[in-house]
Amino acid sequence: MTITMQGPWTVSVKFKEAAFQQRFVIAGATSGNGTYAGLVTTPPVSVIGPHWSLTIQNNPGTGWVNSDDQIKFPTLSGGQYRFDIESNDQGVDQDFNDLILTCSTPQTATDFMIYGNVAYYSGMCFLNPCNQGSVIIDSVFGLKEALKYPVLRGLIEKFYPDRLWEIRPPIGPTPDPPPFRPMSIPFRGQTMLPPKQAQVVKTSVIMAKTTAATAKTTAKIQPIAEATRTVVPMQVFDIAKAAPVAALDFDRLAVASIIDRIRPYCETAPLKGVVVKLQEYDRTSAELIGGPYTGTGNREDLGVCATDRNGNYIFRFTRSIADIAHESVVDVAAGEDVTVQAFPDIIAQLVDSMAPTGISYESAPYWNVPFLKRVDICAPKVNLPMPACQGGNAIQAIGNIFIGVPQADGTRVGFNNSLGAEGKITAKNTLGPQTRCAAWAGTMDFFACFLRPANQPQVTQYTIRYRRKLPDMTWTGWAFFQQEYRHPLIASIGLPNYNGDLVGPWDRTVQVGGGPAVSAKVYDNIESNSAWVFSRRDRKAQISSPLYAPTPGPVQFRIEGYNATGAKLAEDTITIYIDNSAPDRVIDPNITMGTQTLGNCALFTLPAGQSNAPLTVRFKVDQQKGFLNSYALYAYKGATGNFPVLPPLYPQPVPPQPPSPYRGRSYEHGDDLVCTLLHGTPDDPNHDPLSGYVTVGITAASGSWLEPTQPFCAFSINLSCSTRVTNGYWNGNDYWATPVLIGIQK
Repeated sequence: MTITMQGPWTVSVKFKEAAFQQRFVIAGATSGNGTYAGLVTTPPVSVIGPHWSLTIQNNPGTGWVNSDDQIKFPTLSGGQYRFDIESNDQGVDQDFNDLILTCSTPQTATDFMIYGNVAYYSGMCFLNPCNQGSVIIDSVFGLKEALKYPVLRGLIEKFYPDRLWEIRPPIGPTPDPPPFRPMSIPFRGQTMLPPKQAQVVKTSVIMAKTTAATAKTTAKIQPIAEATRTVVPMQVFDIAKAAPVAALDFDRLAVASIIDRIRPYCETAPLKGVVVKLQEYDRTSAELIGGPYTGTGNREDLGVCATDRNGNYIFRFTRSIADIAHESVVDVAAGEDVTVQAFPDIIAQLVDSMAPTGISYESAPYWNVPFLKRVDICAPKVNLPMPACQGGNAIQAIGNIFIGVPQADGTRVGFNNSLGAEGKITAKNTLGPQTRCAAWAGTMDFFACFLRPANQPQVTQYTIRYRRKLPDMTWTGWAFFQQEYRHPLIASIGLPNYNGDLVGPWDRTVQVGGGPAVSAKVYDNIESNSAWVFSRRDRKAQISSPLYAPTPGPVQFRIEGYNATGAKLAEDTITIYIDNSAPDRVIDPNITMGTQTLGNCALFTLPAGQSNAPLTVRFKVDQQKGFLNSYALYAYKGATGNFPVLPPLYPQPVPPQPPSPYRGRSYEHGDDLVCTLLHGTPDDPNHDPLSGYVTVGITAASGSWLEPTQPFCAFSINLSCSTRVTNGYWNGNDYWATPVLIGIQK
């Protein structure tokens, strides 16, 4: 994932603990752009620019790919803001310490730093849970629910009477509405909005002292003291003070009881990888003197940032100095500047290119934001686009691999992932596993959703059917998917030995394919039912892929949604190439050294004067459908482990004349949709076409099998390979051939 940054920062490598090569890339800056080694010895990089990006990458041996990363929240110490960016590469661990960068920047009297978490909320929670000081209504759903409570209805009718029509959809064709403008009613205090505030800021220049040990002066050279600036916030004062509003003397205990009742049913989850747009809001004259928040004041765009894998963000922006403070405000010593900085009011928006206005959600303002402030953003789920439901496409993802929009040629592209017409997947989105032109295997979580506008019929049940492509390129008939699927109910999770309630299949009558009603294997659609545990509620099935592809090949899955009467409302189809087969991998135990052919557990004697006599090894690796990622023949010696041998592995990139023969090779990715293949040794032009074996002579890379002091040592000849398959969570399997054990003596 790429981290978005604003303004000047110094980027330095704090820590590295990874076997793979690491680097970070800075782009879009005014200065500091480039690619930098992920080493603790790399000098700090000074980056300047209004908006730029930082990407951490790693090289697992097949080329540079983006690492998964997460940010830590900033701190202020010694006049510096600092935060860490932690990353995780393609290795097996998930500890996010493969490369850690530290970003630092001086505190100033003009820069503001806001940070926090972005999440969505749903369930019975109709009031925004992120704002504890006010009742925030930020969706049509929330407005409808709030009007059911007399104490809230009275406040809404008093301060927002002109917005009650928003709960009723307009008649006839109308333009798509902009995001809902939040309603804000303070839960504490006696004014609708808090007073507009500013802060006195004292900036001091401190000259570093020069010790006798460092002050080496001559007639020509004088010591130069190092200057640092410190920013000290002083008193806060009101710029404009709103008048108390008598109508705010409402039953606060009644409002508190409403909040307490709904809070336990408020389901939240982080929004990872979303774009947040920040604006400064200027209050209207009516708002400054005590009127309710309207959202009609002037706004200034401050910029955008993106959330990380945990929904966290950091955003920096600059505000000009409001005025020069009079010396009587605070004592001013020599070398000090005193200024006044007005606290900005900030609005957060979620950017969505598919929304009519490009914005899917807008928050209420966060009033009087100081220099460093945590601002958590909660958006109602009903306002957010669900990628799988856009354009009527129900299928969302398999595991953590998002599935894109169907194309005219049968492919599905989106989210930086590409699914070919035959179902081979290239996944580059960093929220899921990284894989290239891979097959599907194992047990797969099948995610889909049927979200529809509230005024339309709702999908309450669904079927899944499947068919597979035969070797003669014809398809079998459609059959009903009927694996049992369970999910936990919230009310039952505390029961001993509870294993979830049955979601399906049930024998029901529905209009399969939109035709006449027939008996079918049907599942309940629980995605919007808050009685069920929220996590993975949009998972529609767990597919045990070997059941549907006894031999490798494309399999189609079609999901159809129906209303309560069985009428078909939606459908979507996906083709996935399933291959659960393991590659053949064999080392012929009859290894030879010159004229010596001794079979398994052979003891070879080095010919006189030949300390590095070649071992001739015959082996093969074959993944019949071409989903091999790499293979390699290699040697171990004694108890020391890996013992380098020659010839080298097949080089990358491919040379004009490939070596003849070679003992290993890695997959070379080309087009994301028109896939290249790697079967294994059958791709070596020197292989035996009848058996698939390759015969290669190997020697010790050191020039000698044995050290001068070694009369004998044991060796093992090994063969390993890996495949390009995924279930949406991992990106391949590793396999080994049975090693051949030998001894070599002088």
